[in-house]
Amino acid sequence: MHAHHIAHLDVSLRNILTDYKGRYACIDYELSTRYDGIACPRVCNPRGTEIPPELERGECSDPYKVDVYALGILILRAMDVSKRLHV
Repeated sequence: MHAHHIAHLDVSLRNILTDYKGRYACIDYELSTRYDGIACPRVCNPRGTEIPPELERGECSDPYKVDVYALGILILRAMDVSKRLHV
């Protein structure tokens, strides 16, 4: 998506589907935004599920970095859930 200048802006466990065969899909593109022709895009209104600290402080951020931050949180939460299931 980022290669096509699109930021999802709401990456979270609620917005990832799986068929439990190794295939995943990202859903809910309501907050997604296309940033064609914008050299240095910024977002300032945190509306996604997982938002980085700078947005919580009221600062602006790069929308692609917002997605990467949210993906990191998603992975941490998925690992935590997996760990609890195997105990």
